[in-house]
Amino acid sequence: MKGHWDIRYSETEGVYGKLPSPFWVQELSKCSGHLALLPCEGEGRNAVLAAQKGWNVDAVDSSAVGMATCARWSKEAGVGKLVKTYVADALDFEGASDGYDVVGLFYAHMPNDIRQLFHRKAMSWLKPGGKIILEGFNSRQLTLHSGGPKDATMLFNIAQLESDFQGLVMEQMETVQTTLDEGPFHQGKAEIIRMVGTAPQL
Repeated sequence: MKGHWDIRYSETEGVYGKLPSPFWVQELSKCSGHLALLPCEGEGRNAVLAAQKGWNVDAVDSSAVGMATCARWSKEAGVGKLVKTYVADALDFEGASDGYDVVGLFYAHMPNDIRQLFHRKAMSWLKPGGKIILEGFNSRQLTLHSGGPKDATMLFNIAQLESDFQGLVMEQMETVQTTLDEGPFHQGKAEIIRMVGTAPQL
């Protein structure tokens, strides 16, 4: 898959657009803290937004091409010093020793056999009181052509996410019909799921 993403990001810059996810913009504004993690961040559209809002951001992706674009976009936006890029598999990334105030998972779809491991890893990155903000395609997306995996087992549903993220205090969990306009690979009617969960305070 690493080669697949390197090719995609090499062939087209801004494959999912340069603008951040509106859900990320909305929910990040409600968060407090200073350190954010964005695994599977691609070209950095959400990392740049967070840095522009004053956050220190660790952006992680297996694609060196994507992370190079993220670093360049951050520099062009005047926030290069706030964004650190890491070329790594998300499951291998250790991250900040003290944890993160917010972890953003955007269209971070994994094969079924490692999905729960990845979601549990995401919870381990949180500080007490830290939040996970997630947006991805739900199971009804399979019949649509606006993006996402064509493997039904890689799509999300509420029961699955509630199980994967058991231990978080759920603030939001909903399926939404929307129209995506995020670069050439996220275009048109879409079925998505949105989640916000908070790690309990110690």
